[in-house]
Amino acid sequence: MSSVRELPPIGEPERPRNSAAQTGRVYFLLHVPKTAGQTIQVHLAEHCAPGVFWQSQRRLRADARTSSADFPDVDRARVVAGHHIGRSLEQLFPGRELRQIVLLRDPLQMQLSFYNWKMMDHLAKGLGTYSFSLHLKALPCNFISHFLLSRWLELSQLRLMAMTDRRKYQLLNKALAGFWFVGSHSDCDRVLAAVGADLGVPAVAAPRNTSAELQAHTGWRLVTERSLPASTREAFLERNALDQALWESWGAAGFAPGKVRPAAFRPRRSSMFVAREVIRPWFRARRYVRREWVGRRGPTAETLASANSARDAGEWERAAQQYREVLRAIPRAPAIWVQYGHALKEAGQVAEAEQAYRRSVALNPDIADTHLQLGHALKLQGRIEEAAAAYLRAAVLDPAFDYARDELTGLGWPVPRRARAIPDDDAAGAAARNSASA
Repeated sequence: MSSVRELPPIGEPERPRNSAAQTGRVYFLLHVPKTAGQTIQVHLAEHCAPGVFWQSQRRLRADARTSSADFPDVDRARVVAGHHIGRSLEQLFPGRELRQIVLLRDPLQMQLSFYNWKMMDHLAKGLGTYSFSLHLKALPCNFISHFLLSRWLELSQLRLMAMTDRRKYQLLNKALAGFWFVGSHSDCDRVLAAVGADLGVPAVAAPRNTSAELQAHTGWRLVTERSLPASTREAFLERNALDQALWESWGAAGFAPGKVRPAAFRPRRSSMFVAREVIRPWFRARRYVRREWVGRRGPTAETLASANSARDAGEWERAAQQYREVLRAIPRAPAIWVQYGHALKEAGQVAEAEQAYRRSVALNPDIADTHLQLGHALKLQGRIEEAAAAYLRAAVLDPAFDYARDELTGLGWPVPRRARAIPDDDAAGAAARNSASA
């Protein structure tokens, strides 16, 4: 029976030679998709000294042609990260303390996040979309488990197809028990706090690769677990029982993976991995056709970039024309409607700008700044009461939004009236109370 340590190593790269002692522990961050890995990686890349952070750009194989440029600088590297790193890279750091990190996620939530992000990215690029069902069929079942097995443990597809799910579970449990940290994608801050203290980088990172910005720019209606039929959820759990067992056993391991006692693995049915792998190319081809041919909308990303450039240059009519072109392809994009409104307003088309802002509000009514911009357009048209209502809505949505409160003051609203209308406006409330007690 093969053990986890039987895999062939990657060929030895040409390494830079110098007399500097190789010191300091090395962190290996294996980035499973949609588990906050991008947030950690971008943060470390921004704050680490050159060469300290290294991110894989492609998958390295034992039989592939490689050079020193394909590998981290072994004399300076303290973080080795990415989707494509395997354990054979550990041999580059003999005598160093190695700390392996991986973040996991509830399998269904991970796939929903992955799918929504891909669809929004496609829309932003003018590509077509496809169903969540096709998304799943084009990927391996037990995606997280097979990602770990093929990337970190470097098992070939043939070996994976010949292996039972129980054996895969044993190998994964043995491998994860040796990691320094195994946890949930929500443990991003815990990891950064520990790693940052050692590397001398800030312990808090701005979220990256989130859905909020893409959703505002594309108007994509997120697919959620609640929106899925019960039969779809049940079928997913049956076909991804290995991922589910892995998540339930390791999602809360934290800094003590060696103490985890994995739950018994009792799949309710065979994952049919081999059969699904045989037919998966057909679904990948269908996915490609949907993305590249059937639903293609044109060069949206390029047009949007050009519109933004025109906006930044103050070429408002050109910006408005190009934002309008983007909106023909993705009409449910509230953030683009706001930018379109700005361009129209600056071009002197205030009534049209008002309508653009109203479209944005209809698509996403909870953004304070959009109501503020609508208020500006109404004020420019002399519709003061309507403008005040828009500013008030902005202030209620975000009581700390100084611009909205200032606009209300500019329209003649005294502080006590503002305080009555905005109950959470602490500054206005305090001023009103002081005025009443004077």
